[in-house]
Amino acid sequence: MDGYRRGHDADRGGDGWSERRLVAPYRKLVLLIWLLGIPLLVLSVPIGNGSGLVVMLVTHLFIAGFLRSDIKAMRRQGFDWGWTRHLWFGAAFALPFVAPAYYLYSERRIRDENERRREKYASEGGSAPERPESVDDEEATEQTAAVDS
Repeated sequence: MDGYRRGHDADRGGDGWSERRLVAPYRKLVLLIWLLGIPLLVLSVPIGNGSGLVVMLVTHLFIAGFLRSDIKAMRRQGFDWGWTRHLWFGAAFALPFVAPAYYLYSERRIRDENERRREKYASEGGSAPERPESVDDEEATEQTAAVDS
């Protein structure tokens, strides 16, 4: 044994708040795939033979898969979407503007949940760090990594 503690035995350190903050790991990928699908769709339509339909099916399949993974990851962090998670997943297959709507809706839900968790952590005796609400997930992850090291 090399003396390093791994897995559940390892002390994560940090301030306690960083472990309780809700993060949506695939939220930005959902929007990126949707944005990449638009030029692919426009370029594939002149080719004909149903290529536009194929592009739409493939992008919607990926969007639905990443959306499902994102919701599952947030549920593992203790956030309950309720029954609407089934609507988001089902709508991702058929409706064209689900990805940007999910991006905006999940941002609001994550911000509200993080605020609730921050208040709960502060009321339990911890001191949650104050940060501006305009900080997105990527910047927050960088700030958390800087605090941990």
